[in-house]
Amino acid sequence: MSRRSEPRAGPPLEAQKAFNRYRNLPDAAGLRIANIDISHHPSWKPAWTVFPLKVFRGCDYQFLKVGCDWDDADLLRELSRKYDSLRTIWRKWFSFKSVGSITVVLSDHSFIYPQRLGPARVSPSKNMRLRWFLNHPNSMKGRYEFMQVLTARPDLGIEFVERWQASRIAIAVITPVAMSLLFALLWAHFKGDVSGAFTISGYMTSAYSVCLVLVGLLNLVEF
Repeated sequence: MSRRSEPRAGPPLEAQKAFNRYRNLPDAAGLRIANIDISHHPSWKPAWTVFPLKVFRGCDYQFLKVGCDWDDADLLRELSRKYDSLRTIWRKWFSFKSVGSITVVLSDHSFIYPQRLGPARVSPSKNMRLRWFLNHPNSMKGRYEFMQVLTARPDLGIEFVERWQASRIAIAVITPVAMSLLFALLWAHFKGDVSGAFTISGYMTSAYSVCLVLVGLLNLVEF
């Protein structure tokens, strides 16, 4: 007599149950404020006209004046601009780091570096969701979940937590090596001096390696 097999929860069902534990989309992206339960309300209207949200990057901070007529798309778009403003043009184009996550902090700069209230480490899935929201703000058009979370308490702000960006590091390493090899091949082809070509190419690669190490050290320094 055959035994009936009982249905088992597969990975998609388990993943859905895990996602259902999040109270809202900001919670799923690593932004949670204790004792505040916020859901999607299309008709949400704040009591304030302008909310001064303090945004930190390390010890540097600026105020983001959140308008009462914004939705989540506007807020995420302005947060990206504020992050670029905090890290300056130099870091935007030459830094090996980019935003990894956002955490809730006390809105008090007297601590020099902001006091974090959120978790010290956030799961990679939450980090990826947050970066997706920042890169696709229009996906939150007409929603007010991030707006409600980030403006829930005036004594709280946010901090951009950075991470190493593998794509920029790979480009910085591969591009000059490829250019040096191309230079050596062209020199050998037109000058007929293979030894001299690769000697010059090796010197160029060594000089660039020193510059790359210097840039990497500058990325570890707060300035």
